[in-house]
Amino acid sequence: MKTYPKIPHFKHMPFGQKCYAFDKLDGSSMRFEWGRKRGWYKYGTRNVMVDKNTPIYGEAIDIFLNKYGQSLDDVFRKEYKSVENFVVFGEFFGPNSFAGKHIDEQKDIIIFDVNRYKKGFLSPNEFVDKFGHLDIPKIIYKGIYDYELINDVKSNKFGLDEGVICKGVLKTKKGGEEVWATKIKTNEWIQKVKLLYGEKALIEEFNNDLQMLKEYEYETTN
Repeated sequence: MKTYPKIPHFKHMPFGQKCYAFDKLDGSSMRFEWGRKRGWYKYGTRNVMVDKNTPIYGEAIDIFLNKYGQSLDDVFRKEYKSVENFVVFGEFFGPNSFAGKHIDEQKDIIIFDVNRYKKGFLSPNEFVDKFGHLDIPKIIYKGIYDYELINDVKSNKFGLDEGVICKGVLKTKKGGEEVWATKIKTNEWIQKVKLLYGEKALIEEFNNDLQMLKEYEYETTN
């Protein structure tokens, strides 16, 4: 079952390109696999497979199926008649979930990406066009990916809980298209993680990119 790739922080993506910036929900990444013959038949967190008996994450399965199961099935069969398999990715969270930790009894799932078998992730435009009638993350910004956007997110101009995921499309050398994605966190979220879980948690968040971490911390304290 396809896993969701680790999304790099904002400096590693193409500036000057068109993008969508989606609200980054603060929870745990889940995945749900659909087959044309079998329907929904595999479930997992980012790293491991789960079933309905799995502590904490097992409850995400029924939440997802009740909210999206039939609606997504309808879209797949109507709009993608030649595609045999999809993996849908969603965020599992509650009102007080933070940094992947959950303390609430009431949870929700919101889908944020769809991977088409042998074709890869849908472009942000196609995702919005085909699935925007369902519950997807709020579009915070649509325009050019630049430092003004980055600074607006980091200073939390948009009133976000965690930050945004920016997605766009680049042309490949062979004439095809490749979807790119990057994340921008608010300085408020960064400082809250540090306060609650310490420097080690931030180092893990930034994959040991200490220069990136220092930039966030510098801008927050100066």
